[in-house]
Amino acid sequence: MRQLSKRDKRALTILGAVGVVILLIFGVIYFYDVKSAVASELEDKEQLLSRYVQVLQEEGNYRFELSQLDRVLNGYRQRLLDAQDISLATIQLEEVVRTLAAENGIQVTRSNPLQEREVGENYVKITLQINLRSNMPQLTGFLYALSAHSKFLLVENFFLNSLRSQNQVRIQPRMNVSGFIRLS
Repeated sequence: MRQLSKRDKRALTILGAVGVVILLIFGVIYFYDVKSAVASELEDKEQLLSRYVQVLQEEGNYRFELSQLDRVLNGYRQRLLDAQDISLATIQLEEVVRTLAAENGIQVTRSNPLQEREVGENYVKITLQINLRSNMPQLTGFLYALSAHSKFLLVENFFLNSLRSQNQVRIQPRMNVSGFIRLS
C-alpha cells in the first residue's frame, strides 16, 4: 500500500466535503418535495372531507329533491302503455288508435305493426303504421285526440294523399303512431 500525498489527501478531503454538501442539498430538496407532496395531499383530503361534510349536512335537501324526481318519474311512467309484453302492447296501441279513430268518424283502412325498437336500457318503442280515410275536420280531431290521450302517443312519418270525388275532398292519411313500454 502506498501512502497518499498531501495533495491527494487535500483533494480527497475537498471532494468528500463537496460530496457531503451535495448529499445535504439533495436531502434538503427531497425533504421539501416530500413535505410539499404530503401538504398537497393533506390539502386535497381536507377539501374532500369538507365536501363530504357539506353533503352530509345537505342530505335532507338531496332526499327531498330525489323524492320529487321520483314523483315526476312515476308520473311519466304512468303515461307509458300498460302492457309489459311487446305483443300485448301492440294490441293495446291498436285498440287505442281504432277507438280514437271511431270516435272521430275515421275509417282505419289498414294497420300494420312495425318492428319494435329499444330506447335506452329499460324502454321499448312500439310502432303501428296506419292508413286512414277521412276528411280534414275528422283528421284534426283524431290528431288532437292522440295528443291529448292519457298515454304518451307519438305521431311520426305523416303522409297525406287526397282524392276529389263529387265536389268532396277525401283524404287518405298514412302515419306511424308509437307508444312506449317499460321492460321489467
